[in-house]
Amino acid sequence: MILRRIVESLRSQNWRVALLELAIIIVGVFVGLQVDTWSNSRQESERREQIVNALATNLADTVGVQERVNIAIESGLAEWQSARAEGRRPPPYYFRHVGSDMAPDMWSTLEQMQLSEMFDPATLFDLTAYFSELDGVSHKYIRYVTFVEDEILPGIISSDDVFYDENGELKARFQANMDRLREHAEENQRLMRWANCLVTRLRSDRTFSETCYRTDNRLDEIGNERR
Repeated sequence: MILRRIVESLRSQNWRVALLELAIIIVGVFVGLQVDTWSNSRQESERREQIVNALATNLADTVGVQERVNIAIESGLAEWQSARAEGRRPPPYYFRHVGSDMAPDMWSTLEQMQLSEMFDPATLFDLTAYFSELDGVSHKYIRYVTFVEDEILPGIISSDDVFYDENGELKARFQANMDRLREHAEENQRLMRWANCLVTRLRSDRTFSETCYRTDNRLDEIGNERR
């Protein structure tokens, strides 16, 4: 309709009306494009916020579980050491999760959502590395708990003393299994620091050039040099 009026104005050489109506079209197109841009930007911002909230919640929940696990491990190992100091022969201390032995796999789903457009390269690499490491530690725990279920639990219900040798020392394979549990607690501590750093960065508007993993390792190296 408006184009027809412009054509008619041009034919009648009514330049003022033609230019005014053309300006209206240009402004309308510009406003429409801006509205689309603002809408897309808002949707992208909301999508990023949802993903950040999901990641931050998952990381915080994982840290909470690891903290409770480490408290239980430290307490159990301390009680076992106390019993040994009193001359008793307690079964090797072990820890088993209630429920699944693996952390929920949320990252494999998020990886398919074009996250490269939402996070800087360092943070994106850091997230990938963290969840890969979390998965690896979970598999190491499964190897630990498999030994517990195959070797320690049957020994507990046995009438024979299968855990100690003739000198009253805990047999090497059971001591090694308890050492793996101590290592699991140490790995939990490292993952907890990593996760807390990631949560802080996800909530920040800054762009980072160094990963939490590298920063944490460098601080550990400095601490070791000072000892």
